[in-house]
Order: sequence, then C-alpha cells, then structure tokens
Amino acid sequence: MTPRRDRREGARLRPAFALAFWIASGALGDGRLAEATTVIAKDFRQICREADLVFVGTVVEVESAWADEKKQSIETHVMFSDLLPLFGVDGPTVRLRFGGGEMDGMREEIAGVPRFSVGDRVVIFARNERSLSPIVGFHQGSFAVVEGPNGPVVLGSEHRPVTSVDGAQVRLGAASASLESALTLDAFVDVVRRELAARGTPTP
Repeated sequence: MTPRRDRREGARLRPAFALAFWIASGALGDGRLAEATTVIAKDFRQICREADLVFVGTVVEVESAWADEKKQSIETHVMFSDLLPLFGVDGPTVRLRFGGGEMDGMREEIAGVPRFSVGDRVVIFARNERSLSPIVGFHQGSFAVVEGPNGPVVLGSEHRPVTSVDGAQVRLGAASASLESALTLDAFVDVVRRELAARGTPTP
C-alpha cells in the first residue's frame, strides 16, 4: 500500500485507511523502521504516567520539511513557548516532530496525527521518541485551551469541553455545549499535578 497521489491538486495524501499500514509497518519519516505500534484508548491516568513531557504552552512556530533526501516523506516541527512546565520540561521552549505536512506544493496527511496552528494554546502530554506522533496515545494527550466566560477552559477530542476528570476518566460534554460547563485550565492543571505527583516529582 502506498500513499495516494492527487495530481490535479499536486498533493500527496495519506487517507485514513493508510494509517493502519504506516503504524503497523512502523514507518518513520527518515525511512527507518521502528517497532510496530498499535493505537489503543488510554485513560487519563495512563496518559499522565506515560508522558515524558507535560506542559501548557502556546504554538509559536510550525515548519514542515522533507524528512529524507529522496523527498518521499514530510515531517512537521512544532515549537511551543510561553510554557507552564508540569513534568520533564527544563527549557523556555519545547519542539516536537510530527509525521506529515506540506512542502513544495505537496501535502502529506496521516489520519489521527494532531495538527497545530500558530497561536494555539494547548496542554500537551508527550514522549521523547521519534514516531509519527510524539503525543501520548497518538493524539489523546493533546488538549486545547480556549477562552471561556470566566477564563481559560480545556477542550478534549473533537473540541468537546472537558467537564470533569474523575480518577482515570475524562468526562466530555457535547461539542455544542456551553463553555460554562468546561473545566477551567487551573482546575485541570491541579488534577494533572496530582496524577504526576504519584509517579515522581513534577516540574515546579
């Protein structure tokens, strides 16, 4: 199975059905093969305990580049700044690499890989590893932060508001729900700190 090319748009696409191939084969952007990876659902406790880096940050740079000399793969580097470090962060910025992106009129998409834009404020749980996505659980360890009626609040998958974190379970409201029901960023960070304290000393 190979990525589908759309000659009319000048774009190389990896549609959703290609994701299983790329994960199962362990294909990396530089042409090397990693161990096979399976994306499975993770609870909040697992996300906290498997992360090497945990922080709240703002996206300040998104840059794509060819991942190999033959220009067969694209990767995107995302830089985060204005950090609130929670675990494993020891500098003013964090840079993460993701598979896919756009270069020279070619677009490579990998289903499930998070995409970021400059200005996005997010809570990130990431691993120190080279893979299609460094986010714990492929995309599950990425939460958006948006302005609510009483300050910043946290959104989960499909931009659904995080309404509570009950032990290992993150509860989400409907996508159409008012942000008044969303957990504040401060409350979410408090929960994260408690979970991280159970596995080691979090970054002050």
